[in-house]
Amino acid sequence: MDNSTSKHAPFNQTAANINLLWASLFIEELIRNGVVDFCIAPGSRSTPLTLAVADRTDIQTHVHFDERGLGFLALGIALAKKKPVVLITTSGTAVANLYPAIIEARHSNIPLIILSADRPPELIDCNANQAINQHSIFANYPIFFQQIPSPNEQVPPNYLLTTIDHGLNKQINTPAPIHFNISFPEPLYPGSEIIDYREYLSPLKQWLIINTPLTQYQRPRDQKIADVSPQLINKKVIIIIGRLTANDQVQAIEQFAHENNYPLLSDIQASLEHNVGHLNYYDLLLTYPNYETALSQADMIIQFGDKLISKHLTQFIDRFDGEYWLVESGEQCIDPGRNLTQRFICQATQWIHAQHITAIDKSWLTTLTTYNQLIEQKIIAPFIANNALTEINVVNSLAPLVQNTSLFIGNSMPIRLCDMFINKNNATIYTNRGVSGIDGLLATAIGVSKGLQESTTLLIGDTSFLYDLNSLALLKQLNRPFIIILINNDGGSIFNLLPVPEQKKREFYQLPHGLNFVHACKQFGIDYYRPNQLDEFKKNYKIATKKQLSLIEVCTKHNQTKDQLAQLIEQINNATF
Repeated sequence: MDNSTSKHAPFNQTAANINLLWASLFIEELIRNGVVDFCIAPGSRSTPLTLAVADRTDIQTHVHFDERGLGFLALGIALAKKKPVVLITTSGTAVANLYPAIIEARHSNIPLIILSADRPPELIDCNANQAINQHSIFANYPIFFQQIPSPNEQVPPNYLLTTIDHGLNKQINTPAPIHFNISFPEPLYPGSEIIDYREYLSPLKQWLIINTPLTQYQRPRDQKIADVSPQLINKKVIIIIGRLTANDQVQAIEQFAHENNYPLLSDIQASLEHNVGHLNYYDLLLTYPNYETALSQADMIIQFGDKLISKHLTQFIDRFDGEYWLVESGEQCIDPGRNLTQRFICQATQWIHAQHITAIDKSWLTTLTTYNQLIEQKIIAPFIANNALTEINVVNSLAPLVQNTSLFIGNSMPIRLCDMFINKNNATIYTNRGVSGIDGLLATAIGVSKGLQESTTLLIGDTSFLYDLNSLALLKQLNRPFIIILINNDGGSIFNLLPVPEQKKREFYQLPHGLNFVHACKQFGIDYYRPNQLDEFKKNYKIATKKQLSLIEVCTKHNQTKDQLAQLIEQINNATF
């Protein structure tokens, strides 16, 4: 951020009322801290904040009528830009509608800044209109909460700015949501009178002539990472990459595994590009007894990043009786099986550069690679070598189609199939796997596209799509191609993979709807395609890359994927090589 005074427009020390002044102070300090994206839902009580944002030409605004969708839009923008994004809402249930996105952001380490307008204290608990108890409404999901009192000249402006700076500093240390709940009494709108607040703002004399935050936090150098390589001498080590969004980190891990002859198992969320030594299809391979026996020779597992998708891999870790290390820079607990023996809180590159390791013999890796190649060539490749329009074939065909673009993958079945079958990935992968909900996936993907300003593909299931249908209204804000691949298997087919009682499954879990989405596309101005064969799907996709908004609806039977996976796993289990 440019801190020079020559380019700094002086802060306006006049305002129509104290509400508008405080709101301008709030927005100014956020911008001085580097915040540029503000997501706003319409509302009256939040008018001071909205007007303070609307007056700025040095930021980007994003507006949506639905607070729930707005929350996920902000989450997607923050995910893409790796920077904090502000959410502004009016009072009442408008605030509560942000809750799902805030939970996801907390569990995904995504920095959101919530500015919720509130009724003043005298209008709470007296049945005043649109007044609820918003104090700590999001419980402990924000890492920082501050109740901001009703604006008045008895509270010095220093309080407001230092409180903002304190919250933002906590967010830098621990990326997650922070929440400021601001009690605005009337008047909310500007009148004809303009008030001079220079005397009130006099404690900010220095702040008014510079372009930096009031409080500037100094950060010490990173602490030295321990060299634990003596513990790795002659050890067979499995390297696992979980969810990681930084390409330099992923590439460093990949190179580290390659140089030391360690097998590498990479989650789809790591966006691994080069695949040097990567054991593809490990989720399916872990159903092959000989492969698991060979993998179990490991002395140690070192995982980088968090949130693994593969259930088979998670179960393997739970059964593993050797050392289990985790290298992850965040502070949150990442140990669902309660198996960790060492945790290193640092970046992958920091940890790797501190180690001095001699490569182990390559024979173990060769054995695992041979199993990998045989299963792929003799079972998996022939199984999917056809033109049938199946979920598995569509997912398997995605890698060459989406290369060098961004792919947002929905939860439930789509993300599991991608983790199983995309064996070489040249796209940047985005997901909502903090709590793996199906809510807000469309809005998040649109946020990612807005944040990146590049073409984006969304792979999503029909139930997830229905859940977030009104977020289609956000598509008109995009200026790059946005392609939706909609897997329509008439309900939640993920329940076919779970031990749900068969007689209750369709009515109480899968909820078949019998719908297609051609008319939704017409309503929102989206080009619609419905292929019947895989080659037609590929042609449709290539056409869609030249269009603004497209939806490709892939219609399959609800039990198709379950049956195909069962057949494939049976063949792998019975392999004799």
